[in-house]
Amino acid sequence: MDVDEKKAEQTWFDNCIDDMLMDEEQSLSDEEEDDYAVEEVPPSNPTVVTTNLTQQLPAIFANESLMVVQKPAGLACQGGTGVKYSVDTLLGSVNEFADYKLVHRLDRGTSGALVVAKSRLAAVALTRAFHNHDVTKKYIALLEGIPQYMQGTIHNPLLYTGSKTIAVDASASEQARSAAKGATTKYKVLKTGMFKTPCSLVSVEILTGRKHQIRAHCAQILGCPVYGDTKYGSANSTLYLHCSEITIPVSSRITVFQERRADVYSRVECVARWQC
Repeated sequence: MDVDEKKAEQTWFDNCIDDMLMDEEQSLSDEEEDDYAVEEVPPSNPTVVTTNLTQQLPAIFANESLMVVQKPAGLACQGGTGVKYSVDTLLGSVNEFADYKLVHRLDRGTSGALVVAKSRLAAVALTRAFHNHDVTKKYIALLEGIPQYMQGTIHNPLLYTGSKTIAVDASASEQARSAAKGATTKYKVLKTGMFKTPCSLVSVEILTGRKHQIRAHCAQILGCPVYGDTKYGSANSTLYLHCSEITIPVSSRITVFQERRADVYSRVECVARWQC
């Protein structure tokens, strides 16, 4: 095979990878970038981003294929209208990380573990793993109010209307029921107490990936919106939702990456009066 043939083959392969990535990314809806107003948090020192990226996005884990970073609340995953700083722009500002690719998203207001692929091949494999629900994620959330049951599993279809996700039940129109997608969320109340009003600290695991799944299920099914959720609950601008643990299949083994700093705990522990 001559040089031109090798180049053509590589170009064809690269285009195939790009097409696969585009198809997979378009099918991902889990925790997509939010469209409500959250105060943008710029890097602590934008002038030194290119030499000090690890301080802006601390790495929890890294190997030859992927990196798990801690995304702070207020930092968008990707750019868009009115977004000056994002995980994408931070990675793109450093030559060493310019080829790294996001394989899932967290809402701008959500903090916690975020997976980044180090190559396009790794991005294809990881994105597909997220799409096929081979990756599990656990969150810590502070909810307004206390759920009726201390733990449970929510099976309720969700429909994204273009501005908000709504829980669809048997009373909904046939069109809404047919358009809704199945959604399953597990939760367990860890503590109850007072944080201005009665509240509960819960662990949440999503078994499906729907836009705003945790926020919609908590608000509309449990009747306890995530504290600070301006779309589904209160007007407080701080969203108390944190991706605390992520489980990824690696070489037929499941590796768990535990977030080192549970931001929700640290934000709430000093001000909430816990009853248990």
